[in-house]
Amino acid sequence: MNIEKDKGDVKDMGKKVVVLLLVCIYAISSFAFADLIIPQFKEPSNLDLTTPPIISNLEIHNDGGNNVWLEVTVKTPDNVRRAIDYFENHEAGYNQAGYIGGIVLQYDIDGKEEWEETSLSLSPNYDQKDPWNGIFETEYLSELHVDSEVRARAFYSGATATGIERVSDPSEELVLNEKVNFKSSDWALDELKKASKLDLIPERLKKGDLTQNITREEFAEVAVLAYQAISESYTPPVEVNPFTDTNNIEVLKAYAIGITTGTSATTFGPSALITREQMATMMARALEKSGVDTKKYDPTARVEFADHKLMHDWSMDAIYFMSDREIIKGIGNNEFGVLGNATREQAIIISARCVAQFAND
Repeated sequence: MNIEKDKGDVKDMGKKVVVLLLVCIYAISSFAFADLIIPQFKEPSNLDLTTPPIISNLEIHNDGGNNVWLEVTVKTPDNVRRAIDYFENHEAGYNQAGYIGGIVLQYDIDGKEEWEETSLSLSPNYDQKDPWNGIFETEYLSELHVDSEVRARAFYSGATATGIERVSDPSEELVLNEKVNFKSSDWALDELKKASKLDLIPERLKKGDLTQNITREEFAEVAVLAYQAISESYTPPVEVNPFTDTNNIEVLKAYAIGITTGTSATTFGPSALITREQMATMMARALEKSGVDTKKYDPTARVEFADHKLMHDWSMDAIYFMSDREIIKGIGNNEFGVLGNATREQAIIISARCVAQFAND
């Protein structure tokens, strides 16, 4: 065996490995250095140009005098920021299909229902190093007061190479100091405001007294709104009206869906009041028709209400399913209030809770 030759081969191989490693390190460092010197910008897509800003923390500010303005926190998504960087650093950026030049706030003050627009500028009290993320403010708004109701949404504005205005999709809407036109109990107000935002309050009740007992006709309208929000579908009314005491389109929709039936073969009883037991049953039926499995709970594990014996067989599963999911709660002392009349605010709130739990499920 030639030991000296083997040693030489090992040395040569070691040198080759070292050289190869040095070449790799040099190549990697060269590429990294090149990337630092010459940033690689990706041409923006239409999605980048239509992605909306993310807004939060809408506030009203004033300088102690008559000057009042809006402030809002804006977050610019990463893909939009990359598009902005492209336009600012790529020599052909402004010749593309469009560019992003600023952030615009659309606002409605005290329910004028005519959205105004104003450009947002970065608050001087915020870090000026990042002009696309942070706290932004409007100009002074003469119609704005410290207790005004404000609705606001934002979008990116820009233009095409030929000067045609181009805007992104609007952000989600923020609401500040929302005022309501209906009467409600104090405990129900916050949830009713959420229901209002989700458009779950029937038109006829938006300016009404929601503490009053709800009728069969009114509940049919509430249930249809919840069904459509959960199923994400529009339901036409039944083609032939079987009732002689109502032609309410929403009632006929509820009948077509199978949420409710009449009080007889030819009457609906639109003005009749409903009990909490009936409310739970009909809302559970709306959930079933929208595809929710209302039997998905363990009836053997349920804690029975004190007035359990007053429940009809046809309502038990619905009541305990609703209770299990905390959609309907008792009235105190472990009672469900089986035979008590349901109120408008109770019905609207359970519909909103159903939508919150099961919409987009």
